Amino acid sequence: MRLLAVVLAIAVAVSASPRSTKIFNPPGHTQPRHVTGPEPYQYINMSALPTSVDWRNVNGQNLVTKDLNQHIPQYCGSCWAHGAMSSLADRISILRKGAWPQINLAIQYILNCGTDMAGSCYGGSATGAFQFVKENGIPQDTCLLYQADDFDCTPINTCRNCKGPPGQGTCWAQQNYTKYYVDQYNDVNGVQNIMAEIATRGPVAAGIDATVLEDYKGGIITQTQPADINHIISIVGYGTANGVDYWIGRNSWGQYWGEGGWFRIIRGKNALGIEEMVSWATPRSPGKGSSYWSHS
Repeated sequence: MRLLAVVLAIAVAVSASPRSTKIFNPPGHTQPRHVTGPEPYQYINMSALPTSVDWRNVNGQNLVTKDLNQHIPQYCGSCWAHGAMSSLADRISILRKGAWPQINLAIQYILNCGTDMAGSCYGGSATGAFQFVKENGIPQDTCLLYQADDFDCTPINTCRNCKGPPGQGTCWAQQNYTKYYVDQYNDVNGVQNIMAEIATRGPVAAGIDATVLEDYKGGIITQTQPADINHIISIVGYGTANGVDYWIGRNSWGQYWGEGGWFRIIRGKNALGIEEMVSWATPRSPGKGSSYWSHS
């Protein structure tokens, strides 16, 4: 595991953007998709797609989860996990109609336990993260806070609790906690199909070239030069402004970046590769007499 991390660190060092990372499928990511039913582009009326969607504002209600920063308390190339898990958490929120309390997922758990299937601070795969959560589940971040590092996969590094006094307290593995699971996941290709997926079921994870994002302050990104996908974000909607069609993107670089942690980019041009590597996951369906979660 550590040898793999060293090799990937070299790849990160030569990336064009100082905050880019290696996007790749780890050897344990053996199932790139798991689909058991039709996808939105197969069953909705595509000609009736809404002209704009923004899951941050649905009739005045925000249905997305909190903003994230993958780079504190130190640099970690875990964008692939942030993009994937924020889109999944947003979909859980949408299914729950924004009900309180908000459910946020423990990305640190994937770094600790999903290295061989999903990735590490040295890079990884959004669909690898979806496969890992499908097979293993993921606790909430109140079980395990994000530390921007890779630790051993142990019970205490899955869900923990602590007691005082300050400076002299002890921590232990929490035994009773909640896990959330993925039901289905897959890639989606084509602008209209991506729009259908977002409009029908919620945000998606997407690859992008992070180089232009470094200097982004706001507005609609229109650069369409050839892209080297080295970053994963999520797309939470789309719209049109002054005749320019755009995607609404969620980044994981903090609220002090971009438009409060978000950005817009021209739609339909594969700008910075944003329409090239798009994937989605659905939370495990509640069904009658069950729930989105299961107790560990």
